[in-house]
Amino acid sequence: MMTHLVLDLTRLLPGPLAGRMLAEIGYEVRRIVPPEGDLMAAASPEGYAWLNAGKTSETIDLKTPAGGERLRELACDATILLETNRPGVMEKLGIGPESLRRLNPKLTYVRLAGYREPAFHQAPGHDLAYLAADGLLDRFENVWREMQVADATGAFWAVIAAQEGVRRGGGFFEVYMSETARSLAYPALPGLDGSALCYGTYPTAQGQVALTALEPHLWQRFCEHMERPDWSSEAFTPANANNPIWIELCQALASRTADEWESWAMECKIPLRMVKPPRLPEQLLPWLMQ
Repeated sequence: MMTHLVLDLTRLLPGPLAGRMLAEIGYEVRRIVPPEGDLMAAASPEGYAWLNAGKTSETIDLKTPAGGERLRELACDATILLETNRPGVMEKLGIGPESLRRLNPKLTYVRLAGYREPAFHQAPGHDLAYLAADGLLDRFENVWREMQVADATGAFWAVIAAQEGVRRGGGFFEVYMSETARSLAYPALPGLDGSALCYGTYPTAQGQVALTALEPHLWQRFCEHMERPDWSSEAFTPANANNPIWIELCQALASRTADEWESWAMECKIPLRMVKPPRLPEQLLPWLMQ
């Protein structure tokens, strides 16, 4: 695709993640870094490097007249601008969406803000506060300690807003971090928590496998190829030591390695995959890079 310039004025997690996503789908992303830098660089050098892979950077003090003038110059040639300042901050500096879009009407200006309510416009916040403010903390009680749900969904919504702006030929969009996690707050679905026999992880002779035979025809196929038709009615029975079928399934899967089971599953068209070791993906959407 034709290269378009994205100005990434963001720091920490959600904005830089959105910038990385845009870089991976073909945009030229230039980070605009303040003189004091980005706290993420010190807090998590690995995370910082991953979030900003594929971007160029330029240090600009936007609080100075020269810095504001440099941003205006860049904005004239930009397609998208991402920022995460509280509403009004950029406007006071004379480089808010109205001013920059007057210079470049085709600019899509996306602001990742905290809260929609005017009373909270100036309130700082982070992922946990956003989930709390939207009544989603209980829904993500077992998740927020491991990943930043509002931040991650905020990044996705920022990219969606940016793409919509490009489609429209420019515009100003505010994405509210206290609302973005709603897209993942659908009611909990039964049977997807590892408590049922047909959906969970199992140890093997070497490594683990993830079995996801939720649909009846897939569980039937699994039982047939395991030569255990007597398991066919047991798909949603408990996956614990009180269930003799679970014990039998664990013993059966322990007879081969995870790699061997995966090859077997591919041949039998069964939804079972080897659990790979944890890693950070080099690309978020590698299919777009082909």
